Amino acid sequence: MDNIDLIKGWIQLALNDWSVIKSLDYSVHRGPIVYHLQQFVEKLCKAILIALGFESPKTHFPSRLIDSILIDIELGHLNIQISRKEKEILEKISSLAKSIEDEGVRPRYGIRHIDLIILPDEIYSEDRVKLFERDARYIAFLVWSFLESRSYCKEIPDECTRLRELWGRKNY
Repeated sequence: MDNIDLIKGWIQLALNDWSVIKSLDYSVHRGPIVYHLQQFVEKLCKAILIALGFESPKTHFPSRLIDSILIDIELGHLNIQISRKEKEILEKISSLAKSIEDEGVRPRYGIRHIDLIILPDEIYSEDRVKLFERDARYIAFLVWSFLESRSYCKEIPDECTRLRELWGRKNY
């Protein structure tokens, strides 16, 4: 498969972020958890870009590139064959990824006001962090679904299994 090593690398990098997330205490490190969730999702989206045959540029908003590719496919500007199901998967990935990407620098730097900074851990409640985490786990499942539909999982079974397992059987 073309670019399989790059896809595998992005997924491994994402799973490294997941390991950091799981090592942090949600009652203490909410900002850093959201930051690593953001990184996790960005890296999974970059794996999708590679799977679609595109280079993954340095960006914190790869979901926008997925949207652009989908538009170009629909308009006939790109000769990429994707099924209706794959298109729906990519749209779901992009939509959910945006909600996490849009946190921007808040998870790292908080919110600056005239005379104070609201720290990242003050911005995010445990419940909100858990919602972001659930969305990230679902994105992992969707990425697995897309890669499985394109037969990439035959080449990177360990990474695909780990992505699929993040969503868990109870959530299917």
